[in-house]
Amino acid sequence: MPEIKIAVGEEFSNLARQMDQMLDRDRQRHYYGFSPTDAWRPSVNLYETQTAFLVCVDLAGMDLADIDVTLEKENVIIRGRRNSPLPPDGSRAVAVHLMEIDHGSFCRTIEVPASVERTKIAANYHVGMLWITLPKMTS
Repeated sequence: MPEIKIAVGEEFSNLARQMDQMLDRDRQRHYYGFSPTDAWRPSVNLYETQTAFLVCVDLAGMDLADIDVTLEKENVIIRGRRNSPLPPDGSRAVAVHLMEIDHGSFCRTIEVPASVERTKIAANYHVGMLWITLPKMTS
C-alpha cells in the first residue's frame, strides 16, 4: 500500500500516519495468510543531524539475532521475525481474549534522503529499540 504524504502541517501528517497504521492493521488481520513475509510493520522514526541520519525501529521483544539490516542503494532494509509472546512461566494460554501485539515476519524499507558513508554504518539495539546510524558523506 502506498504511503500517504501530506505536506500541509504536522497535524495532517500525524493524521495520515495514523490512517496508514489503521489500514495496515486492518489489512494484516484480513490477509495475514497471504503475506507471510510481511505480517506486520514495526514503527520507524527517521532523524537527521548535522552529520548523520538516525533510524529508530520499535522492535520490542525481539532478539538481535532475529533482526537483519541491509543497505541497498539509497534504502535501509530491516527484516526479521518476532515470535508471539508467551507467559513468562512458560504456560500456554487456553484462550486468547485480546491480541494486539503484532508478531510474525516483517520487512521495512526506509529511503535515506542523501548519500551515506557505507563503511561507517553502525547499529545498536537497546531496550527494544534498534538504532541505525548512517553517517552522511562528507563533501
